[in-house]
Amino acid sequence: MRAIWSERKPAYAGPFVSFANVQAHPQPLQQPHPPIVVGGRTAAAYRRAVTQGNGWYGFNMDVDATAQAVAGLREAAQRHPRPAALGELEISITPRGFELDVATAERYAAAGVHRLILRPPRGLYPPGLERWVDATAQRLIGRA
Repeated sequence: MRAIWSERKPAYAGPFVSFANVQAHPQPLQQPHPPIVVGGRTAAAYRRAVTQGNGWYGFNMDVDATAQAVAGLREAAQRHPRPAALGELEISITPRGFELDVATAERYAAAGVHRLILRPPRGLYPPGLERWVDATAQRLIGRA
């Protein structure tokens, strides 16, 4: 994807995919390419995140599982060099459940999380969704 997004005449040959003479349009606005975020909770996924990703994402994870994943990412970083051009690996988590309090948000931050991606309860239509967003923002923004 990096080649397709950034090279005039991209070509790539690897163990699982090969291509040449392809063009993808429109090109991304973000240059040199959009952030690449890796998911997964295996040693291989952690290695890919460290060596290739701009970020790592975990879905439906509590604080303890998140801390274990961050430890796995740190272990991978000790074994595999991270290209300086990638900068710091950003950790994003969608917590388990639909409600989050300040203390729990702070525990995620202490575990190494940069971004929490909250999901609203199912079935909220615009007015209910707006109320959920407002209540969540009042509860968390500037407090965690």
